[in-house]
Amino acid sequence: MSDGYRESPADSAHRARDHRDAPGRGLDPAWFERVVEAAGHAIFITDFDGRIIYVNPAFEEVTGYDAADARGHTPDLLNSGHHDADYFRRLWRTILAGEVWQAELVNRRADGGVYIANQTIAPIGSAEDDSITHFVAIQTDITERKHHEMALERSQDLSARTEATADVGGWELDLEAEQLRWTAGTRRIHGVAPDYDPTIDEALAFYHPDDRDKIRTFVERALEWDLPYDVEARLVTADGATRLVRTTGQPVAADGTPVLRGTIQDITERTARRQQLMVFNRVLRHNLRNDLNVVIGRAEEIERAVDGASADDAAALDRVGEDARHVVSAAEELLETSERARTFDRIYEQIRDVKPVDIRSLLESVAAEYRDANPTATVRVEGPNVAVLANPRAIRVAVDELVDNAFEHSTDGAPTVTLRVTERADGTVQLGVADRGEGIPEMEREVIAEGKERPLKHGSGLGLWIVKWLVTPIGGSIEIEDNEPDGAVVSIVFPASRWQSRSDESA
Repeated sequence: MSDGYRESPADSAHRARDHRDAPGRGLDPAWFERVVEAAGHAIFITDFDGRIIYVNPAFEEVTGYDAADARGHTPDLLNSGHHDADYFRRLWRTILAGEVWQAELVNRRADGGVYIANQTIAPIGSAEDDSITHFVAIQTDITERKHHEMALERSQDLSARTEATADVGGWELDLEAEQLRWTAGTRRIHGVAPDYDPTIDEALAFYHPDDRDKIRTFVERALEWDLPYDVEARLVTADGATRLVRTTGQPVAADGTPVLRGTIQDITERTARRQQLMVFNRVLRHNLRNDLNVVIGRAEEIERAVDGASADDAAALDRVGEDARHVVSAAEELLETSERARTFDRIYEQIRDVKPVDIRSLLESVAAEYRDANPTATVRVEGPNVAVLANPRAIRVAVDELVDNAFEHSTDGAPTVTLRVTERADGTVQLGVADRGEGIPEMEREVIAEGKERPLKHGSGLGLWIVKWLVTPIGGSIEIEDNEPDGAVVSIVFPASRWQSRSDESA
């Protein structure tokens, strides 16, 4: 070569007594040199001891080292310190065994900057005895590509974290390929594996049977009329939990291909909070108005009675005492309502802190407490022993609310309440509280089933709402049925994925 700094492959080959592979033996050395010199990849050749004897122009361009600076040095010249000693021990062990080494590495340029390369190192054997005489290394600078990949990974990680925080996901339907793609957030909301990719029909099947046709209609309308949509619907996750989601869709053109893109957001908690505020507002307004009217009225009666009574007016003093008891009772009712709201709020903040709850033990504990507090009451526990994956405090409070409700609706002073566990044929488990009382009004059943109140259609208190709010986030639902011959059965129902039998363990 004219610059005198590089030793050509032909010269190196001559010194090594033709260490090239057989297919290269008939090639013109000058032609072979031109090929290597023109290669866009950085190529260098070392002797057996690892000292560089040749570099091509691409090596100079990538590393910033002139051939004269590199020749006679080992590749340690490029060591960035990024790789540990074990990396290089494995490298040398591989090529000294006559095998090819291929890996990514981080090298340092002459100016101190680093670059990332995909490097292949191959041993070159002697034509006489196949002993290794030289090594050839080929490096492809992939710095820009790796930076793009890392930027994409950071973007994807940021997107995934954003989706997780906002309980939102994205999806895209390729209309030509009829292929549906979900983001990590969408898979998380549906409760499926990270690599799950559904068909269109499989995706629609996740929606509640009563909402499925509505979603299908919106999708079809979006495709036919090029209209966006934004709708709320119930979604049944892979583990059987019912969630409320807001899903949107927008027809767009991606690189000339028509696609339908959209988002899905889990709004269960947000909607539940809105419902809770509405119910608490209604109950507190109602109770405050009624009970404060009692407080004011009774206070006025006390004032008048005291003003008009003589010291020996026993009847007047009795009325004063009765009015005072009404005042105290009304105040205690307000305090109890406030405390129930506070207790619920504390539990709800930790509602997803779940673990197996031994239902039989819990029900026996509840029954014992209510029997002790109400000697005339009959409280029975029936059914198999099961464990439910739930928040223990939430289940305890929910059961207490149902038993309180059963006692409240009793028509005599000796309530009969049955706490019953049933393993149902559809794989769910039912925790029912049955009473012999006056039953639950149809309007109250409807608003609990619908999950919303209106000014002229609402429940009578907080109890059933608290039960619904406590069990829904952990996969449960609430059912209300008539008891035979009278009374009601209010049940918490858990999907198959949320419980397991412990009857065998206790046998």
